[in-house]
Amino acid sequence: MSDLKLRIATRKSALALAQTTMAADAIVAANSVIGNAADSNNARDSLTYELVSMTTEGDRRLDKSLASFGGKGVFIKELEIALLEGRADIAIHSLKDMPAEVLPQFKLAAVLKREDPRDAFLSRGGSAGIRFMDLPAGARVGTGSIRRVVQLKALRPDLEYVPIRGNIQTRIGKLAELDGVVLAAAGLKRMGLADQVTEYFSTEQMLPASGQGILAIETLNDATVQESRVTGRADLAQILARVNDVATYCIASAEMAYLKALNAGCQFPVASFAEFVCEDGIENRGTCGALEENANRIAQTLKIRGIYWDEKSEKLLRAEVAGNVDLNSEDCVQQSKNLGIELACAIQKQL
Repeated sequence: MSDLKLRIATRKSALALAQTTMAADAIVAANSVIGNAADSNNARDSLTYELVSMTTEGDRRLDKSLASFGGKGVFIKELEIALLEGRADIAIHSLKDMPAEVLPQFKLAAVLKREDPRDAFLSRGGSAGIRFMDLPAGARVGTGSIRRVVQLKALRPDLEYVPIRGNIQTRIGKLAELDGVVLAAAGLKRMGLADQVTEYFSTEQMLPASGQGILAIETLNDATVQESRVTGRADLAQILARVNDVATYCIASAEMAYLKALNAGCQFPVASFAEFVCEDGIENRGTCGALEENANRIAQTLKIRGIYWDEKSEKLLRAEVAGNVDLNSEDCVQQSKNLGIELACAIQKQL
């Protein structure tokens, strides 16, 4: 047995470091068990990791909206350069920070099981604070997302929505001057700040950002892969495959395909949310409970909902499609993408 060290590119923010460490620990855990008959090795190599942290353009330019200077790519460009230059073997991102399609030199190698995808509302007093629908007319609510703003306005057009950016603690600190702020539940929970939440928006009230709550692992594409301390000694793809959650990968594929089909990024008020539903229609945070109980089940129903704000008509367009995705098939990712594209077509027919 030999020792392997995985070099992982990450942003320097507290949330990014926490999420990357979580993903790295999951990779190590998935590769630390003794191989079985289905494994090509009797025992897996001992895997460790080191973080290669850096500050991205999106972290530096907090005085402007993302749409004004490049969109989602500003959070991942420096990490991708580290991959190309051989300074890192993989990069960990929040999927919602990634463009709808990665550049051809890279690939989305794996994703972890989705955390809580919902948006959360925080007001002074935490869980005992004033709930969103109980805010007085004219109250000021902070969010840096136009996706959130159009949906919040649909719920409460009588409130003022204030653009804010910064890390989680900075945004929570805005409660000193605002009546409330809206943040992703996943980040709050990963940072141990769930006790700050006043309430969670249901996905019917507010559709999450595409990819919200999903940690993505990016690597070089096979055609551009370079020698590294891991790829030269072990199969990096196999290492990452052991931690990949297939159902979440299909969900991610559907949601990102929707964005790609609409040619939409963070500068567009657009969102999609996919979930596997049981036969009785009840969802279970992304995967049907029966899936884990019966790994041989042939197909699952994947439902995906989408929104798009049409500035011309000043209407929030909504659509929903569903279809079977065979999680035991090599075609499951393409089946999921097809549903995302179908959803985009349903939205486009309304334009």
